[in-house]
Amino acid sequence: MDELGKVRKKALVINKRPVVVVYSEQGSLHALRDVCPHKGPCLSDGMLDKNCAGAMSGEYIFDRETEVLRCPWHSWEFDIRTGKSLFSPDKIRVRTYPVTVEEGDVFVEL
Repeated sequence: MDELGKVRKKALVINKRPVVVVYSEQGSLHALRDVCPHKGPCLSDGMLDKNCAGAMSGEYIFDRETEVLRCPWHSWEFDIRTGKSLFSPDKIRVRTYPVTVEEGDVFVEL
């Protein structure tokens, strides 16, 4: 757990499945499938950032509640809590997994 707090995200392979565990700024843990559904790169190679939106060109509003994991290839963004894409949340998402912490050890349920 201590190591994860410093790096904020960690790529793992659990039972032959690629997973990225993310430690949010609010202190919660999230696990997502570490594969972008668009072209397949590892999401763990992308940036972890705040959601940024705006009603018009040149307007930037940062959502303090929503952290996103951005694909390193084409910048598709996924909410780390739900796995849903920001641009088409009802159709495109990344699988999420439950995460627990017991005595400082992080467990991901597949």
